[in-house]
Amino acid sequence: MMDLSKRAFDALAVAVTNSTTPGKEQPEPINVFAIILFMVTLLVAGACFILFDYTFQVVKILTIIEDLPSDYDLVSPAYGPVDGDSEPEDGAPPHYRDDVHPEEHHTGGPGVPKIAPGLYLGGSPDINGKYITSSFRTTLKYLRQEAGFWSAWRGFSVNIVYSVAASCVNGIFRSMFPFPFGKYIAGVLVMLVVSPLGLVHTHVVIAPPTKETWFGRLSRLPFKSIVHTLPAALLVAIFGQATYAFPDIMVKAFVPSRAFDDPPPEDDNPYQSMLTPLQCLAIYSVFLASHVFLFIPSMIIMYRVQASVYSSTEEAIIPFERLGPQSIIKAWKSYTWEGKKRLIRLYLKVMPVVWLAAFTVGTLLFFEMRWVMGAKGHVLDIILHTWLKNQFGKAP
Repeated sequence: MMDLSKRAFDALAVAVTNSTTPGKEQPEPINVFAIILFMVTLLVAGACFILFDYTFQVVKILTIIEDLPSDYDLVSPAYGPVDGDSEPEDGAPPHYRDDVHPEEHHTGGPGVPKIAPGLYLGGSPDINGKYITSSFRTTLKYLRQEAGFWSAWRGFSVNIVYSVAASCVNGIFRSMFPFPFGKYIAGVLVMLVVSPLGLVHTHVVIAPPTKETWFGRLSRLPFKSIVHTLPAALLVAIFGQATYAFPDIMVKAFVPSRAFDDPPPEDDNPYQSMLTPLQCLAIYSVFLASHVFLFIPSMIIMYRVQASVYSSTEEAIIPFERLGPQSIIKAWKSYTWEGKKRLIRLYLKVMPVVWLAAFTVGTLLFFEMRWVMGAKGHVLDIILHTWLKNQFGKAP
């Protein structure tokens, strides 16, 4: 796919070069306002997508992990709330459990109640439904009520460290496997190496507000907990890489091999190397099926296995069974149909909004790019017109 992208950019450069009208040597003035508008749109849209995607990730993790223990009582809290730990006012910082009996916070002393069936601060969710994660908006409302406005991005710092570490390690492994499809082997190994950070991230997401940093949590994470979650991380790594490997194989099968030559043959039309709409639909269908039936189930298993090694002496911001470390099979079997329905509803409500926003922003950036290019902006129309003509024999 990267080779095809390079060919597309090369074709764009040639079109721009050839579009100069003979006799007009006067360079076109730069439209500074158009460039600034394009960059601002790109940066704002990128930041919004990143923050919303991470919020969706937090809600998704909570939705997967939450279930109601058999002895859980929605009316009576599992233990009495701590004095002063009522709902914070708008804009007020959350109350930290570290401030109450800090010397007994992790010792399980007399000041620390039995947590197993309870919620953060012993409260019941003030919602109409049975579950905190019954909807995207309900989950956000609950998080901000219990942990403050920024709770929708809880664990964001460790997620950045996770991404940077994964990128660095991936570069090392990619150099060790330079052969075709070696990048997928590298991807599997990367997932295993950074799995401790992923485990810490899951625990930060389900934990109540605390002054403890993610590094402090990582330093006290039992080694046996990391080892216990490795099989689940391996499962996600294999299925995750397979989700991208299948479309890659299809692209190699659909596109002529000469399209990947560098430099391309002189008699080759770069637009003929593009995929037809039917081929794109087939590739996306395979990707979507792999994501739904392979990656998402493995992701569910991993998050539930990671939650199962969450310390029994710590409070959680959502209720879930504290049955001790779970195996892959047990983690999947314990995921009830009610939990699956909540996760399906979450995807069905959020993904159409994401697709619509991506289409809108992409269209806006397209027209802004034409504005930035000025008189040469018509080359974008030429590329689209030529592609349609090569694929369908005609173009509007």
